[in-house]
Amino acid sequence: MRKKIFSTFEVAKMLELSPGTVANWVDAGRLTAYNTLGGHRRIKAEDLKTFLEENNNPVPKELSARMSSVKKVLIVEDDVKFLKLTERFFRTFRKKWEIYSAADGFQAGSLVGSEKPDVVILDIMLPDINGFKVCEIIKASNKNTLVIAVTGYDSDDIKSKIIAAGADAYYVKPFKFEDLVARIESWDEKKGILTD
Repeated sequence: MRKKIFSTFEVAKMLELSPGTVANWVDAGRLTAYNTLGGHRRIKAEDLKTFLEENNNPVPKELSARMSSVKKVLIVEDDVKFLKLTERFFRTFRKKWEIYSAADGFQAGSLVGSEKPDVVILDIMLPDINGFKVCEIIKASNKNTLVIAVTGYDSDDIKSKIIAAGADAYYVKPFKFEDLVARIESWDEKKGILTD
């Protein structure tokens, strides 16, 4: 799920304007916004889109992308066969989701930085950077990213270590892909918790 509320600075950056211009629109009542308890202006994506359309301005691709409810899913898996199988399932089962894949922790880190996935399905045993470290990097980048750890080497020690690293869920191979989908769909990004 994409971010749907912006500060005046974020809107200004997106539209390549000064923050003062955006603040003036809000203060003049031209652009609908609300104030936080701390007095900061916040603008809903829908209100910004309406404002731009009413004033015959193009809606930036970034705004359209952020308003989208399409989830970005990154699959990190070094077993090529399992990776392809997982990709195929998600591309078929959830055609509107954007699916990315990485075969190692380094690629995963790069994609987390460039694509900002909502969900990461993370194999724990990777050839370069292990899944524990990758999980810590993902959560440091965005604590609201759902990290689902998967492994073929189940143990209480591995489970407690990956949960301590920030993983939100833990699955042992083999598992049903439908269970992953159910877990992803139950994720409440705003609260940062899973709802069962």
